[in-house]
Amino acid sequence: MGSFELETAPPSAELLEVAREELRETPEVRQAAVEELRELLQAATDLNFPDDEEFLIIFLRPTKFYAESALKLMRSIAEFNKSYKETLFNLMPSDVQNVFIEHNIINILTNRDQKGRRMMIVNMGETWDPKAISEEQIFRVLYTIHKLAVLEPATQINGVVVIYDFKGMGMKHVRSMSPGGAKRLLTFIQEASPLRVKGIHFINQPMIFSMVWSLFKPFVKEKLNKRMFFHGDKMAKLHEHVHKEYLPSNYGGTLPALTYGGKEWYPVAEQHLDFIKKWNSCGFK
Repeated sequence: MGSFELETAPPSAELLEVAREELRETPEVRQAAVEELRELLQAATDLNFPDDEEFLIIFLRPTKFYAESALKLMRSIAEFNKSYKETLFNLMPSDVQNVFIEHNIINILTNRDQKGRRMMIVNMGETWDPKAISEEQIFRVLYTIHKLAVLEPATQINGVVVIYDFKGMGMKHVRSMSPGGAKRLLTFIQEASPLRVKGIHFINQPMIFSMVWSLFKPFVKEKLNKRMFFHGDKMAKLHEHVHKEYLPSNYGGTLPALTYGGKEWYPVAEQHLDFIKKWNSCGFK
């Protein structure tokens, strides 16, 4: 595998051009937005968020440098953390280490797609043992991964693509999902995450997937609904969105089959504990 490490270097000129076109980002707009958001944060006496520029950019990029929208996102994150305090309070990578290392449920590809987006694969079928790993534990891993992803300027700008693979899903999996878990996940994606989710792709869904979808559908808003795609076992349909040159052969791509997983890239989380602690401090005072 290519070694997995976060790309935390400042964005390239090419990347900054994408940010200018899609996110309104220029040096002048950026400076003004950072200053305005700092002032708004100081006035919002119930919120506790660091106000260094790099940290504020995490919230300004997905809101296209509108400071009031960035503050609204921060407040949504604080509300989410409060609502799910039992699940998320002071969550550290070591708390979910066994899920990363012993269960190949979630994987991040070492390469990006044709649009420079990070790609995450979530295996909701044959590699998931619901007796060993609960729906909540999977969410805790997803939440930990997003804390790392927001550190990458390229991911802040280009966004992420998620592939949900349901190969081997059975009734034991369906019974392990709940409306509450679906609401938590979709509230997070749509309201409480600074990541730009550019596409969610469902593949290898069995007939019983309709039961799973009935849990999620009530919580899906129009914007995300337009970015959800159902491909079944037709990888050519997936390739219309994520070109096969950027996918492993497991998904009909031309890259080698996956030989790595959470076990290989878990050490990355341990390398960024200071930032994770900083993120964990965010929320209501």
